[in-house]
Amino acid sequence: MIDQDRYVLKVRTPHAPEAADERVRAALSAEGFGVLTEIDVTATLKAKLDVEVAPYRILGACKPSYAHQAIAIDPMIGGLLPCNVVVRAHPEGGSELIAIDPAAMMGLTGDAALEGIAGQVAEELTRALEVAAAQD
Repeated sequence: MIDQDRYVLKVRTPHAPEAADERVRAALSAEGFGVLTEIDVTATLKAKLDVEVAPYRILGACKPSYAHQAIAIDPMIGGLLPCNVVVRAHPEGGSELIAIDPAAMMGLTGDAALEGIAGQVAEELTRALEVAAAQD
C-alpha cells in the first residue's frame, strides 16, 4: 500500500533493488511513462567521494502527453520535470520505491490547471509503484 509522506509517494517491497528497478521500469512503461534519465547514486558517490552506500538509483520518468500539457500551460514548468522515482535498498531488507508526489510539485505553481494534471499523474504513478512492489 502506498504511503503518502509529505512530498513523496512511497512503498516498501520485498524485492532486491535490481529486481525492484526492473519491476518499476516495467510498471511505469505499462502506464505510458518512459525513463528519460537515470542516476546511479551508489556508483556516483563511489566514483566521486570513494564512499560505499547501499543501492540507490534515481529514474527520471516522463509521460509525454502530460509533459506537453503542462508545458503548454506554463513553459517554465520544465524545472519541475520529469517525475523522479527512487529505487533504494531498504535498511531492513528488500527495497523502497519513492516517487515525488506530483500534486506537491505542481502545488508550488498555484495553478489549478497544473494541479489537475498532477492528480492524474499521481494516480498513474501510484498504480505503477503498487504493481512494482507487489509480491508474485
